[in-house]
Amino acid sequence: MGYLIGAFPTGVVVTRLWGAPDVRQEGSGHVGATNTFRQAGLGAAVLVALVDLLKGVGAVLVGLALTGDAWVVPVAGASAVAGHCWSVYIGFQGGMGLATAGGIFLWLLPGGPVVFTAIWLVARALLRHSARAVMVGLTLGAPVALLIWRPAPPVTAYVLVGVGVLLVRHVSDFYREYATIREA
Repeated sequence: MGYLIGAFPTGVVVTRLWGAPDVRQEGSGHVGATNTFRQAGLGAAVLVALVDLLKGVGAVLVGLALTGDAWVVPVAGASAVAGHCWSVYIGFQGGMGLATAGGIFLWLLPGGPVVFTAIWLVARALLRHSARAVMVGLTLGAPVALLIWRPAPPVTAYVLVGVGVLLVRHVSDFYREYATIREA
């Protein structure tokens, strides 16, 4: 169920409502807030980001309501992120998963996104490439946040599995950026 909630293609629906080009056919081809901003503007992007944030939290809350077991958090959370990244509703295309995962991170471990963002900003300035900076932010930010806040085991499991899903999703952009660098 977490996957199906996360798979709702917010960017596709919102750009269609805005009368903008299909995000899957323009720009990066991703269906998240960044490409929605490029295709439909700030208002559409903010709406997509908010809904995508809530998709992850909603999936976890539904799982908790149905089971009452805290161990549903990593399963429902990571499933929602995977659903956003590879949506069954749009031919297994999707977004990069940061907003969906970020909503869950903000709810379960509010300081975690702050750590990730700080590391990402430094990495972005040094590396000048977004996918590499995201990967550095995730691989360094997750352990730092876990060491600082020492959350309950189900939350720790979500952080590790959620970061794993995000890293898998960002690998394709990493290689695309790397090919672009090599050509330059």
